[in-house]
Amino acid sequence: MKLFKWITFSVSLLSASAFAQDYTVEGNIGKGQFKQLAIAPGDLICGLNTSGEVVIYKADGSEEKIIKTGLNGAEALAVSPNGSFHVFSNIVESKKVKSGARMVSVNVPVGVQDTVFDANGVKADSYVLNMLKSVKTARFIGEHLVVADLTARTVVVIDPESHNETARIQDGLRLCCGIFDVCAAPEDTLAISNLGAFKLQQFSMDGKLVTEFGKRGRELNDFHGCCNPVSAAYLPSGEILTVEKDPTRIKIYDAKGEHARQIDGVDELVKGCSYIPVIVDSQGNIYLAAATKNCIVKCVKK
Repeated sequence: MKLFKWITFSVSLLSASAFAQDYTVEGNIGKGQFKQLAIAPGDLICGLNTSGEVVIYKADGSEEKIIKTGLNGAEALAVSPNGSFHVFSNIVESKKVKSGARMVSVNVPVGVQDTVFDANGVKADSYVLNMLKSVKTARFIGEHLVVADLTARTVVVIDPESHNETARIQDGLRLCCGIFDVCAAPEDTLAISNLGAFKLQQFSMDGKLVTEFGKRGRELNDFHGCCNPVSAAYLPSGEILTVEKDPTRIKIYDAKGEHARQIDGVDELVKGCSYIPVIVDSQGNIYLAAATKNCIVKCVKK
C-alpha cells in the first residue's frame, strides 16, 4: 500500500513537471521605460514609452519603427486585430482640493481619449470614451476592447465599433499601488490581476466570474508581498504566466492554476511596488518591461 502511494505521488510530480514549459532569459530588447506592452500582427513587440511614443520591435530585437503620437499623458496601448494602434490618454480637469490648511490645484481624471493610428502609424481617428474616468491598461480581446479604469476601480468591456459599453466588472476588485492589469484568457475571456486579493480571476465577456486561483503565502504556488500578482498572460499551451514584484518572481502554472514553476535568471525588474507589463507572442516567447534595466527582457523556451 505504501509503495502504491509512493508511485502515485511520483507520477503526479512527474506529470506536473512535464506540463510546465521550461524557460530561460535570452536577453534584452530596446531601450526605455515602457508603460504597457502589446503584440501586433506578425508577432511584433510594441511598447508605449513614457514619452508617449509607440516603439515597435521584431522578435529578434531589431527596431521596426516608432510612432510619434504627439500625445501628452499617454497611459495605455492596445493593438486591434487589424493591426491599428489605439493609444489611450486621460482627460483631466484642474480642481481645488484641501491639503492641510491650504487649497491646492490638482489635475483630476474625468475621461479617456482613444487616439487611433493605422498599421503604418498614421493618425486615423480619435474619440472620447465617456463611460470611463481614467485608463491604466487596455487590451483588444477578440473583437472586444477591454479597459482597466483605475479611478473607478472597474474593468469595462467596450464595443470598438459603436464605442458603447457592453459589460462592467467591479465587485471584489482590491487594487493596490496604483496597479491594474487585465489580459486575454482562453475561449474569448479576460483575466484580472486582482493583486489586493492575491488572486488571478477569469471572467466571461459579459462580466461573470469563470474561475479564479491564488492566495497570499510563502509557498511557490502562493502570491507573496504586500499585493500580487501585478500582471499575467496565458501561454499558447494554455498554461498561465504570473508576474510578482518586490521581489520579482515570474511563474508558470498549469491551466488550472496549480503546480507553479518559477523562471530562473530573471533579475529585479522594478523597485518597490511597481507595475511590470508582460506579453506573450504566438510562439510562447515572453516579454517583460524592466524599469530597472530600462529595456524589455525576453524569455524563451529552453
